[in-house]
This record gives sequence, structure tokens and C-alpha cells, in this order.
Amino acid sequence: MNRQSREVFLFVNLSVDSGYYGVNHGIAYLVPIVRKHSYTASLLHIGVEMGDEEFRRTIRNLNPSIIGYSFTSPQLKFLEKYSKAASDLPGILQIAGGVGATVSPEAVLLRTSVDGLVIGEGEIPLDLLLTARREHGNIYETQGFCWRVKGELRKNAIPQFVSDLDKLEFPDYGLFDHDVIFSVGTHLSVIVSRGCPYSCNYCSNPVLRGVYPSRHGYCRVNSVEYSIKLLEHLIREFPKAEGFGFEDDLLISRKKWFLDFADEYRRRIRLPYRINVRAEDVDEEIVEALEKSGCFQTLLGVESGNEDFRKEILNRHHSNSELISKAKLIRKAGIKIFSFNIVGFPFEERRHLRDTLKMNRQIKPDDGVCTFFYPLPGTKLYEICRKEGLLCSEGRLEMPTNYNTYPMIPKSLRQREACIKTQKQLKRYFKRTTIRKIRRRVRRNRRRIENRVREYFVTRMSRQRLLARWTKDP
Repeated sequence: MNRQSREVFLFVNLSVDSGYYGVNHGIAYLVPIVRKHSYTASLLHIGVEMGDEEFRRTIRNLNPSIIGYSFTSPQLKFLEKYSKAASDLPGILQIAGGVGATVSPEAVLLRTSVDGLVIGEGEIPLDLLLTARREHGNIYETQGFCWRVKGELRKNAIPQFVSDLDKLEFPDYGLFDHDVIFSVGTHLSVIVSRGCPYSCNYCSNPVLRGVYPSRHGYCRVNSVEYSIKLLEHLIREFPKAEGFGFEDDLLISRKKWFLDFADEYRRRIRLPYRINVRAEDVDEEIVEALEKSGCFQTLLGVESGNEDFRKEILNRHHSNSELISKAKLIRKAGIKIFSFNIVGFPFEERRHLRDTLKMNRQIKPDDGVCTFFYPLPGTKLYEICRKEGLLCSEGRLEMPTNYNTYPMIPKSLRQREACIKTQKQLKRYFKRTTIRKIRRRVRRNRRRIENRVREYFVTRMSRQRLLARWTKDP
């Protein structure tokens, strides 16, 4: 098949006002599979809402035979909008994947105009689908998909996930715009693992691993050599990259792997990086490896500052004293801390909110963020909210496109106002912290410049006096 006759596979990344404007790693890992089957890969990244007619014109111009949407639950309304806008365009197969498709496939198919949904990770199902199309097989029998066939839903068996991640080709970020690839300064975001060993009640990770025939081995990581070669490949492909942001859930949870990786990273990469950490997995050996390998920032999950609430409602079992001591260990190594916080949980009281603010003042992060709890379908907290009658109306639940719009759970106006107030207080705290650090940096630089100027003139005067003495000697 020559290049001119290749079919187009269009990835549509739905990230409308999502608050996250970086690359979609899931799409990046699927691009090599699409190209393996002789499709031309194209990408439409929608970060700002576009009209139906504009979307249709874009689709006509790109002329895809397959559209693959990637979306999360808050983006469901946009999947509905755009899939319906393209539904009457001839010869296009519409499929979707991502967390939103996996956690509630039946509801998504009933509401949108997509033909099928990928359940779980997409590499194996997409490969099977494109193979079936090439061989003129029955695509509706493809494993890993849930289809709408003649008005009825058909959910096929889910194949086991890829156990050896080294078998996958390197992700291809070339389809993304420069501003998306380098959404945070000049650092390139990357992942070298899948899954998380923990099961927080508000997180979709337990749901994602639960769709497979066996959960055993779901938390996987690339080998150290593969990971380093991937980073070397990305440096060659994006020479402007001045560092990396590891968006993996928790790389340090595999201690031996991370110590070996940090050693290789220090030898062969030597670029600053940031990484997610969790109090339970931080110790002196890990912090030393972080420091020596060039970690400049750790992203630490506080979520709630009340220890009992965190354990009972969120299923996070580290103590406050552990959180404080581990943060102190990180700061002592000269590594910055970015704290994650969530307010608006079910059963959360004002004292819990105050404890969250107090905890941030105790661990002294350099920066941070505070978002509102969003009940993701399929999670344990979603089910608790549903049983307790805490979920707001479906229409209101679908209004936010990100996690900063407004509290979703508290019923009373007083509770909602308390959540909003706490978020504002934390934002002000992070802003003041940043300003203080900038001022200290400016003062240090000013003193450094003044000292250099003083040294220059002192040295110059000393030289002049010495020269004058030499010229007076007989």
C-alpha cells in the first residue's frame, strides 16, 4: 500500500478546560500500533471547546476512516457532542477509550454515538481490531471491546494486559504540538510504568485493574535499560528538553528497581526531573538516590490533613507524623515539595479542612494545589456517595470539566462555602510561599552580585597599590 492510499486513523484527545494540558500518554503508546497496520496517524487535541460544525469541517478535511477518542468521565459530554456531530459522516468507525470508557462502558454507549469502546489498556484490543479490519473479519468479535450492534450492547471478553512492557514500542509524542509536549517549562512528561500498588477509595486505579481476568502483576514497570533508552530516545527527538517529569503513579514503590534506575539515570541522562512520591515509600536511601540522580521536585499526596479521616474514608494509612518526618527528610536533601490536596469529600467536616491547611504549614511545601473531590464512577467513594444519597443531580455532576470548578458533594451551602474557603486559603498559602522564595532568591542574588563587585574593586585596588610599590623600588 503506497503512502497516498493509506487510511487515516484520527486520535481525538478530549481535554476541554480540563486543567491538564500535557500529552496523552495512552495515545502516544497507540500511535506505533496504528502505523504498524499502515494507517496514517493524525491527532486532534481539543483543549478549548469547538462548535459542532467546526468539528465536522475538521473531520471532513482530515478524512479519517477511524476516529479514536480518548476521554475521562468529566469529558463525557464532549464525547457525546462530537461523536453525534460526526455520526452521519459516511465511512467512519468511531471508537473511544480511556478511563471514562473503562469505568462505565454501557452508560457511555447508550448516551453517545460511538460504535465501540476499548476496555482497559488499548494496545492489545486496538491491534486485534486493526488486524480484523485488514483481514475483513468481524470487528464486533474483537476482544477488549464493548460494541453497539443493531441497537444492542455486546461486551466481549477482555484479554489480559501486557505483562512485559518492554515488548511495547517507544511511545510517539510527535503528533502533539510543541506547547503540549512542553506544557511545563522545558520539561518533557513521560511514563515508564503502569498501575499503582495502592487502592485509594477516590481513585480509579482499583477499577482499572479489576476489569482483567487476573489482577496479578497489574502494577508493572519497564526494565531499567528500556526506561533509560526511552529517555535517551526522547532527548534525541526533542533536543530542547532540559528535564523530565515522571507522571507515573509511584515509581519509588519498587525500591530496588528505583535505586538501580536512579544510578543509571545519574550516569547516562544527567537532567533534572520531578517525580511522584508517597510517604510510606520514602526513606533515607530513596531520598539519597533522588538527590544524587538530579531530582529537583517531589510531588507528595497530602489529600487530607486529618489522619483518622484519611484512613477511614480515603484508605490512605500513613500517619501525620510519618508525613511530616518524610517531608522533612526530602527538604533536608534540598529537594522541593509540591503537595496535592483535595477538599469536598463525603463526611468531611470543618475540622478536617482546618487540619489539611495545618498539615501543609507543617510540611512546608514549596508549592501545591487544592482541588475539589469528584466522584469518579466505579470508585468506592462513588458507590458510598450513591448509597448515602450524596450525589448531586446528573446534570450538575456533568457541568465541571475539571476538578477546580466547585464542590460536588457537600449538600449544604455552609459546607460548600467552607470547602471553597479552604481552597482559597491553600492557594494563598502556596502563592505567599512562592513569593517569599522568589524574594529570598533575589536577595541572595543581590548579595552575591554586591560581594562580587566588592571583591573586584578590592582586588583592583590591591593590584594598584602593589604596582605603585613596585615602581618606587630602586
